[in-house]
Amino acid sequence: MKKGFTLIEVIIYIALFSILMGTAFVTAFELIDGSNKLNQKNTTEEEGNFVMRKINWALTGISNDTSDIASPSIFYPYATSSILSIKKWWMGSEISVDLRLNIASSSIEMREGTNAFLPISTINVKVTNLSFGFIPASGNGPAGITATTTINGIDFVLTKYIRK
Repeated sequence: MKKGFTLIEVIIYIALFSILMGTAFVTAFELIDGSNKLNQKNTTEEEGNFVMRKINWALTGISNDTSDIASPSIFYPYATSSILSIKKWWMGSEISVDLRLNIASSSIEMREGTNAFLPISTINVKVTNLSFGFIPASGNGPAGITATTTINGIDFVLTKYIRK
């Protein structure tokens, strides 16, 4: 009696092994690709949240006097501007704060006082939109400012009301 495999058995085993290995490679690729996409999304969320916190800081301390807001214009309610230019109280003194989108570097930049503009978003993300809008006071409600930015295709929105 001969022991061993026939040619057909070897071909069937090779085909089954190939199917299993192909499935394993596809599964491994999908896991790695999914991990990269999740890391990218987390980076975008972290950057967006950081930028919104900086904008919130800039808008905190504005007096209820809307003359502290140079841009967006308070004279054209609901109009938008790509620049925020305000005066605020910080640590007992008045400072000016400016925020803008640098299209060349796809980043958001901020300046305090007469200092140079410095980026507040990193090169890890691409910022494609930054706009600010003035919300006029309505009845007993306060005026406010909205900030909208698009980072890596995800929109981030902040509305800050100017309190007394």
